[in-house]
Amino acid sequence: MQNPELSAEIERLKKEFPGADENKMRALEGLIEQAACERIYLRRLNQQALISGLVKIHPDNPQIQQTLPVSGEIAKHSAALTNIMDKLMKHLAVDMDDEEDGLSDYE
Repeated sequence: MQNPELSAEIERLKKEFPGADENKMRALEGLIEQAACERIYLRRLNQQALISGLVKIHPDNPQIQQTLPVSGEIAKHSAALTNIMDKLMKHLAVDMDDEEDGLSDYE
């Protein structure tokens, strides 16, 4: 059984591709689900980063700093999401016909 947050995110993502070919949607279902997971992970990681910060600074010497693990995780999941969304856009985005832009009366 799927988590309600994940199900909602999957449905939200599917709505981002109106008019996409149903066969392509089914074929890319795994990528859509992974994109939804990545968005949820990022949301949670960013919430944690707001609490903990991204860098730990030594209290006695501000020049001594240490990157916290959440910083690297945010970068990793952000890159994964960007890559997945790029693939989804490439395969599912539907080009709008210029003839239907509503501007033909003004030409």
